[in-house]
Amino acid sequence: MDLIDKLEAVQRTLRFSDSIRQWVETEHEVYFDDFDNYNVADYEDGHGELADQIIQKGIAEKVLDEEDLEDFSE
Repeated sequence: MDLIDKLEAVQRTLRFSDSIRQWVETEHEVYFDDFDNYNVADYEDGHGELADQIIQKGIAEKVLDEEDLEDFSE
């Protein structure tokens, strides 16, 4: 999965899952607008690890189709 696909997957999940969006906002104090291609790619100072968690939760809630993300790995 390239960076743009990953960013789009995160944004789609946050857009269509209230429970995941609320989890991100309350537990991590990170908001939709905080995700851009730099923050998703940056694992040290950005939100790369959180982006991976959001994608996994999006798959579990069926917001994302796992087949579309077959190149994604944690």
